Amino acid sequence: MMPLLRATLMLAAFAASSNLSFGTEALPIRKRPVSDYAALRDRPLFSPNRTAPIPFAAAEPEPVVMPPEPEPEPPPAAAPDWQLVGIVRSERLNSATFTTPAELAAFTLRTGESREGWTLKAVGQFEVKLDGAGGRASLRFSDEASGEQMLPPEEPVPTPSGG
Repeated sequence: MMPLLRATLMLAAFAASSNLSFGTEALPIRKRPVSDYAALRDRPLFSPNRTAPIPFAAAEPEPVVMPPEPEPEPPPAAAPDWQLVGIVRSERLNSATFTTPAELAAFTLRTGESREGWTLKAVGQFEVKLDGAGGRASLRFSDEASGEQMLPPEEPVPTPSGG
């Protein structure tokens, strides 16, 4: 029985060696295409639990959500027809002096005081902020270089009515 077993093993080894093509490869290992090695990657070579690798799929990019454009600031309220002529600022007192085209005398408002529906809210170095029903308005010193006083509007000269 031993010789028969030995002969069978030798024939099997010879058949296996004839199917393998060691040394007769046309390309060296480094030049063979990667597809020739796909079986090594896909087959479970070392472990029965080994499976083919999970193909890489790029994650779906999250959609870019652009924040809505901020609403433009509302236009400033129509400022009262006053001209800023003076500012007083100290630790105890902040006030501003104004003139109007309709009056000869100037008037002064302290922070928090109101006139004609406008309340003096802030006194800066060169401007004041007023709050009114229409919103907030800023008044600055006049850009006019002339130091002329504002005069009330002139009344039209009466004309004799004659016929």
